[in-house]
Amino acid sequence: MAKHDLGDMEVIRAKLEGWLRVKLPDAEQLTLGTLSFPEESGESSVSLIVNADNRGEEMRFICRMKPRDSEVFADHDLQLQYDLMAMAGENDIPVPPLLGFEPDATLLDSDFYIMGFVEGRVPTDNPPYAFGSWVTELSDEERRVMWKNGIETLAKIHQINLEAYDISRIPCSDENDSPAQHEIDKFNALITDDIMDALSPDLMRAVRHINEHAPAGGPRRLCWGDSRVGNMIWKNLKPSAVIDWEMAGIGDPLQDVSWWYWIDYVNSVGLGLERLDGLPTLAEVYEKWHLLTGLPTDHANYYDLFTLVRYAIILEKKFVALKKAGLGTIDNFCVPFVEQQLKICESM
Repeated sequence: MAKHDLGDMEVIRAKLEGWLRVKLPDAEQLTLGTLSFPEESGESSVSLIVNADNRGEEMRFICRMKPRDSEVFADHDLQLQYDLMAMAGENDIPVPPLLGFEPDATLLDSDFYIMGFVEGRVPTDNPPYAFGSWVTELSDEERRVMWKNGIETLAKIHQINLEAYDISRIPCSDENDSPAQHEIDKFNALITDDIMDALSPDLMRAVRHINEHAPAGGPRRLCWGDSRVGNMIWKNLKPSAVIDWEMAGIGDPLQDVSWWYWIDYVNSVGLGLERLDGLPTLAEVYEKWHLLTGLPTDHANYYDLFTLVRYAIILEKKFVALKKAGLGTIDNFCVPFVEQQLKICESM
């Protein structure tokens, strides 16, 4: 469970209650119960489950806020996340009902937004769902259908016509740079002095490869960023909401396709498990996505390496933090996959 230190939760509850009474229609008598954190949640932004009663009608919301400290993201543009979900919803991509954004950070010590609660199931992060969850209880065919539906939703994101929107606030590379350059810059910022000593020589060689071999061309589309099944709410094997847009930007959507596959793979095979039966191979994922979008997969090997290196660095930051807290040393289980993919890229 990703709990966060937010200060006095009763003060937050009271202030949220007042905000909702003003912002929601016919909510002057709305009252909030105890706030809680989702059991199945990640570790990036703060999510609070807000249970409410409005004249006898039970209601549930999600409040998204910035964490006081983040091991993953330096910045949290909650307004952009909110706007991107609105854009996605306009393009037949399932997102939670958006009820309001509050830019004033003085109210809760963070700006925030409120969404309607979406019923469904979320594949667990802690522990990864491959270790035993409702996903492992599905039949092979059900998992195949689930992933097919997820890839179709991912492809819809990449088919949004950006010309219909003001995209000036969405992170992207300069026109003369590689479509990956903005993501490379964000990635390089993750490699801070406190983790440099922990990086293996092969991992550092992979970092150099990422920086020196960025593809010059490729499509530029909206990329979800943290594209994985654990960032979707599922109902009847279909995504009922796409959530967690912190890593979104404009770039080559191959970065989304690669992340979709490898985060699942590393968090099963990398932790000593067999990959769940019924899930497609990497080649099948790319083929399905290409058929849906018509977009090229020429630079897939580069983005596969980029995914693995970036995830290895994110893990290293977490492991270094655990070590500093006296919680022991953990081997970076992503590094062997980095080494394998680096050999592929260097041989091309």
